[in-house]
Amino acid sequence: MLDTLLRALSLVAIIGIGQLAKRAGWVSTSDFSKFSKIVLGVTLPCALFTSFNTFHVEFALLGLAVFGLLVNVALQVIGYLQTRRRSRQDQAFAVFNSGSYNIGAFSTPYLSGLVGPHAMVFSSLFDIGTAVASAGIAYGWGMSLVHPSGRLRLSALLRKVGTNPVFVTYVTLLVMQLLNLRLPDQLIVFTSTVGAANPFLAMLMIGIGLDLRLSRAKYLDAARLLARRYVFGLVVGVASWYLLPLPTDARVVVVMLLFAPIAAMMPAFCAEAELDVELASFANSVSVLVAIVAMPTLYLLLS
Repeated sequence: MLDTLLRALSLVAIIGIGQLAKRAGWVSTSDFSKFSKIVLGVTLPCALFTSFNTFHVEFALLGLAVFGLLVNVALQVIGYLQTRRRSRQDQAFAVFNSGSYNIGAFSTPYLSGLVGPHAMVFSSLFDIGTAVASAGIAYGWGMSLVHPSGRLRLSALLRKVGTNPVFVTYVTLLVMQLLNLRLPDQLIVFTSTVGAANPFLAMLMIGIGLDLRLSRAKYLDAARLLARRYVFGLVVGVASWYLLPLPTDARVVVVMLLFAPIAAMMPAFCAEAELDVELASFANSVSVLVAIVAMPTLYLLLS
């Protein structure tokens, strides 16, 4: 228990370093996107290749990708239904921010530092479904709600998913697993060295991006959005723990992931759709703080 708490506090301390660096003027919130490109395009793929290289994915575990997709879409539908009598902009905002999880840039490195490298495999499989649901379904659905014609081209959706470096990495790793291919040891030396920096850079990035400022009039909207996510996470988490036909360590990770933060891409989607970016950024930041506490707590309770 003490070891888990120390690892969690170490990761939180790195987030604190990111906040302090921003307050000292070394970096700014605008630098978040630069760190994000390094983490999602370099260090995370290297860490994933290293972890998958020594792990054999059982066929049953592939169901985690489908489960991740269903969980995200279910939350998107709930968000849409709860705002169906409001404006199309409110509906789009609910679709974007209800059903998405920050797995690659937060949960995977956080779980890696907290639980161990094997947790990366489970979270990565879950994130395959999340990537399709967030970068594909949520983007297409949300944009169609605010688009004048009510439609969005399929090519735009495929481009969003197909150019996501983490999703491309996942697909490559799955194909390698199915073909029983492994990277040579010489290359793993490189990926393990670069991948070792992933937890630090990812947590530092989160600290730089945290923004807890919000107009007082919008706190109720933020509370509704976050309550929707966590009530859903609690209900599905209990059902997953007792009903999913997976190993115990995989079920522990799944329950923890249900309390992961809102995907980091959602404020950008809201900006593109000319929605409330301030509210999206605030909800995103609060969800990070909740995840910092909830995920290690769940790990201690369930493991």
